[in-house]
Amino acid sequence: MKDRARVVVIGGGLAGATAAWGLARRGHRVILFEREERPGVHASGRNAGMIRRLVAEPAIATLAREGARLLGEPPADLARVLDAALVRRTGSVLLAAPPEAAALRPALATAQAAGLGAHEADPRACALHGLRPLPGATAFVTPEDGVGDPHAVLSALLRAARAAGARVECDAPARVRAGAAGAVGVETRGERFVPADVVVNAAGPWAEDLARAAGASPPPLSHYRRHLFYTGPLEGIDPDAGWVWDVSQGFYARPESAGLLLCACDEEARPPEDARPDAAAALRLAEKAARAAPRWSEHPVARLWAGLRSFAPDRLFVIGWDAGLRGLFHLTALGGHGLTVSLALAEPVALAVEGRTPAVLAPFAPTRLQAVPS
Repeated sequence: MKDRARVVVIGGGLAGATAAWGLARRGHRVILFEREERPGVHASGRNAGMIRRLVAEPAIATLAREGARLLGEPPADLARVLDAALVRRTGSVLLAAPPEAAALRPALATAQAAGLGAHEADPRACALHGLRPLPGATAFVTPEDGVGDPHAVLSALLRAARAAGARVECDAPARVRAGAAGAVGVETRGERFVPADVVVNAAGPWAEDLARAAGASPPPLSHYRRHLFYTGPLEGIDPDAGWVWDVSQGFYARPESAGLLLCACDEEARPPEDARPDAAAALRLAEKAARAAPRWSEHPVARLWAGLRSFAPDRLFVIGWDAGLRGLFHLTALGGHGLTVSLALAEPVALAVEGRTPAVLAPFAPTRLQAVPS
């Protein structure tokens, strides 16, 4: 690819902002188009902000550890545009019954070998925010984990991208189009064609439809709505206590604004959309809380909201070249890991766009799922 390639990024969430920053800081000419009036109004701005290093899937865990490190120790060009720290260290607890604990132990060994203080503990010795672990459950404690501000991270990435020369346009819905001589480009606002050497498809839930409409062969994606609940102020909540996630029962809690942020880890299949809360979601939260966190099962909810998370069939990320349309690079299906891994993706994605795919991205190649058109 050219030393200074023309790159168009579609999508202004964490994935798109990461790509724009990573490419602009390496000297490429970057334009980012965001369909909404401001970036981060969908999944990137509707997550719980939990920074998690202990992940059972090795390929994701590698990026999670590096991404979490970079959030705490941002590169100089990102640090220059920061108003405050991107992450607050609180520690975390993963509760796991024997089957899930067995799956986490290899990840724990890898984390310890990487120098983290992660360890197993008796749940009774941990602050659990009212969660009641299953019999025989183990607590996996990671002192280095914490809570990040998704909006602060996204804003910092976009500011750093602009400082490196990227252009960011909001209220600019875009479509991928083939240009002259097989080149790829983007049509925005119905008439303006922007030629490019590479188009980075970071359109979140709309990534598959966007690519397919251009004649590409994107991997199939599924999208799931998940709800978050804020209890309002509660007595006895330590704002500096870590978050707790019972991975066996599918329930987590973390301190938030003198109360708790709760999630029943619900997954309802939905089409690509601006996710809206389901009126029955609070009832489902209460039903699960009756088992996982009885203390909160009848507590009123002050606020609820919903976000849409996107996954490939194998639940690995989708990062790499389209099998059918030259110049189209996918960066999507980050599931619930987008905030933690975002900074770790900037350099590898930029290198991959330049044609030098790092080993850390190999497990996420779209071609593992794509069928080349006949």
